[in-house]
Amino acid sequence: MSTPTDRDRLREVAAEYAEITNSATMDARRETWRRSNRLEERTIPFQIEDNGTFLADLTPQPQCEGALEREFEQQMLRAITNHRLIDDDRVFPPHYAVHWVVSRSALCPELEVTHAPDATGRELGYRTNTPLDDLGHSLHKLRRGEFRVDREETLRRAGVASQAFGDLLPVKVVGASVTWAGTGLAYHAVMLMGMSSFYMAMLDQPENVHRFFEFLAEEAARFVAWLEAEDLITPNNGEFDVGSGSCGYTDELPRRTIGEGDQVLPEDCWGYIEAQEAVGLSPDMYAEFIHPYQRRLSERFGLVYYGCCEPVHAFWPVLRSFANLRKVTVSPWCDQESIAASVGTEVVLSRKPHPMKLCGTTFGPQEFEAHVRETLEIARGNFVELIFRDTCALTGAMSDRVAEACRIVRRLIGR
Repeated sequence: MSTPTDRDRLREVAAEYAEITNSATMDARRETWRRSNRLEERTIPFQIEDNGTFLADLTPQPQCEGALEREFEQQMLRAITNHRLIDDDRVFPPHYAVHWVVSRSALCPELEVTHAPDATGRELGYRTNTPLDDLGHSLHKLRRGEFRVDREETLRRAGVASQAFGDLLPVKVVGASVTWAGTGLAYHAVMLMGMSSFYMAMLDQPENVHRFFEFLAEEAARFVAWLEAEDLITPNNGEFDVGSGSCGYTDELPRRTIGEGDQVLPEDCWGYIEAQEAVGLSPDMYAEFIHPYQRRLSERFGLVYYGCCEPVHAFWPVLRSFANLRKVTVSPWCDQESIAASVGTEVVLSRKPHPMKLCGTTFGPQEFEAHVRETLEIARGNFVELIFRDTCALTGAMSDRVAEACRIVRRLIGR
């Protein structure tokens, strides 16, 4: 039970959040994403992600005293601050989302991760003890996962939110786990083996690498089946993040009529597939060792977003075989001309401009504009979106440049 003071504060923030998310501005942004995601019109939506301290520096401190109430307030304040200070196309749901409290056990109990702080104190760097570095003698260390959902805690959180401000802002229990169920195959390989051992194993003991990925793919499939059996899958066709920072707003999903009480299935949802750690692989090695297992998982989803940091242009002949592929990432290390010429209008190019063009020590508006203009000219015959990510050096002191960057992008895309 929230205190009267906390309840008053939450209602104040919820009212402001509801006003924003139900505004004509937000509706226009939703339509921009819908038309682009449907391959209906080249609207070029864009978002500036805050991976640094920009919003942390500029978001008002929560005033609520209760820990859960502070969490609710903080989540809404972050959205409000983003809307006020970043004039991009980001959309927020017209409800407060409470996520199912879901947990998964470790695939390898022997894995140990040591973190190291950067100059600002954030623990971005890490190393592992690579318990599977000798893959042929360590596959037995893998364990089948145990999946759990804390329904009582989830419903408690939703109840507190509903009682405090549900009449102003609807509260919904949502499940994002299915979106990410197919990610991390190559990530687990590097975490458990180390990059060098992983790459060498594909040459020295390919059969064991296949056994390893078979295990991971089965685990991911088991997790999806568990989510379905536990009825923890909810639609992600609204203001959800899908893939590498992109927005999945679409009217294409679900592709069937779901009545009240009907179960939502994986095929009604977006799925995200990636292999960042395949950056050093040839297309043939990616096609042999990673893609078959990813493809098996991708077939469960209604639409698929592929990729993150890996340069995908060389993999495109293989990637195009993904079922229901709709977006493919174009990282700063990708050959834009190659991928733009290859995909045509088959998918949305989810372009990630170089983050240092925005968050370097100094900001050069002309250089930033030239960088964005290059993408727009190369992809003039493609559907394209701009997702500014990895802005780890972006601080609150850079608010003027963020506003200017948004003005430049809007001018270049004609909005």
